[in-house]
Amino acid sequence: MTDSETSPATLRQQLNNQLGESLGPQGIVTEPAELLAYTRDLLGASSPGILAVLRPANTEQVSLILQWCYSHQVTVVPQGGLTGLCHAAIPAADDRTGLVPGGLAGTVILALDRMNKILSIDPLANTMLVEAGVVLETARQAAEAEDRYLPLSHGAVGSSQIGGNLSTNSGGNNALRYGTARDQVLGLEVVLADGSIWDGLKGLRKNTAGIDLKHVFIGAEGTLGVITAAVLKLRPFPKRRATALVATPSPDTALALLRVLESQVGETIAAFELLSGTALRLGLELDSDLWPSDQTHEWQILVELETPAMLHDIDALFEAGLEEGISQGLVADAVIAQSSQQRETMWRLREISARYFIENKGTLTMDTAVPVSRVPDFIVNTTDALTDVMPGVRCAPFGHLGDGNIHFDVARPVSMSDDEFISRRKSLAAIIERESLELGGTISAEHGIGRLKAASLANCASPVELALMHCLKSALDPRAQMNPGVMLNSDSIKAAAPIQSSLQKRH
Repeated sequence: MTDSETSPATLRQQLNNQLGESLGPQGIVTEPAELLAYTRDLLGASSPGILAVLRPANTEQVSLILQWCYSHQVTVVPQGGLTGLCHAAIPAADDRTGLVPGGLAGTVILALDRMNKILSIDPLANTMLVEAGVVLETARQAAEAEDRYLPLSHGAVGSSQIGGNLSTNSGGNNALRYGTARDQVLGLEVVLADGSIWDGLKGLRKNTAGIDLKHVFIGAEGTLGVITAAVLKLRPFPKRRATALVATPSPDTALALLRVLESQVGETIAAFELLSGTALRLGLELDSDLWPSDQTHEWQILVELETPAMLHDIDALFEAGLEEGISQGLVADAVIAQSSQQRETMWRLREISARYFIENKGTLTMDTAVPVSRVPDFIVNTTDALTDVMPGVRCAPFGHLGDGNIHFDVARPVSMSDDEFISRRKSLAAIIERESLELGGTISAEHGIGRLKAASLANCASPVELALMHCLKSALDPRAQMNPGVMLNSDSIKAAAPIQSSLQKRH
């Protein structure tokens, strides 16, 4: 019997015999009850048919696991905190037997949760060396203890892991000022499909010695290798913050307000979050006591400024900017946080709107982005297109207006059942993606592609881009064992095939 014909039970026995001693009693999970915590993602997708969950404690164990999987033709699904929204961290839901297509023998989940050490912090260099399984909030708190700042922040800050954030190039609330996860990284350590270890853990701010390989793996969603450690870029911790919830007549005026504020406060604007009235009202269904119920404004902006400079009077500058906004008709009302508790309440208001669309079945959550100047057009065009095909649909755009990443989320019409809405969700998503692409946008700005959006990638990336992606995949993962079906699938292969064939013939 060849490896590709080995039964799941036999493979599990071989796995335990050959890796059990190296990984230890916590390193291999096969009991069904214990597997549940690793086989269901945030959107409810599940995959009960895996061979095992493997939980390495260090990079050497990751290498051993990938060597074993390579020699036994077993596919590997790297997994972080399971907070993703694209089905990228669990195997395909229809794989109930542990067997996978393509002649490969089975699937394991490679969970990084035991690799959770902060290895070092260098305040003078403004760097932090962490393992991939460190929770983002833990890393942020450790930096703060050294009076340093890791600005990456989003709704899953308390459970997402560094490796997952880097693998999806997550964005979050502060990308306007600090960039996405990619912009927080100076170096990586990665284990490749055959178990080879690339140690790129340099904390250099400037390095032009060859191709910057870390960017190959950031945003690759575990399809090219497993990120095991990272050198993160730190900044001085903000000593002063100013936060406000600002009512504005429309997305157009919100965007104009951003530019007015920039002229007053410069680059201290860390977040500029748009909240539609619909998104706010739906979010308050989860916690009606969070904010006064008589708020009637249809558009609000959550603005936050921050600076590490004690002598920078951002409060006065902020007030001057808002006054200028009022004089220009850009601000209808504003509430400035007077305490850390009020600031926290405003941010909870922002996050509860996002949470509604994750916790309710009859909804659709999206991650599109367009050029910042086209956001108002995107909101109008998409609302019109959706209401044309589904009268009564509740459009609830919200999110990162400052960088163009609007989450155009949708709730079912009040009179429609969850099941009927779910049956039409795919067609609605296609409309939202189409409207984004027509304005020069993207189908995914910070959540990745995963399996959920793999079929749409060919609409977003050119054949040349897809061919380059497939060439990288073929070179680094020749057996297609790393997270198969994530990001690149049969649709992208067809779109890329002519270009890829031409590239291969030339070289």
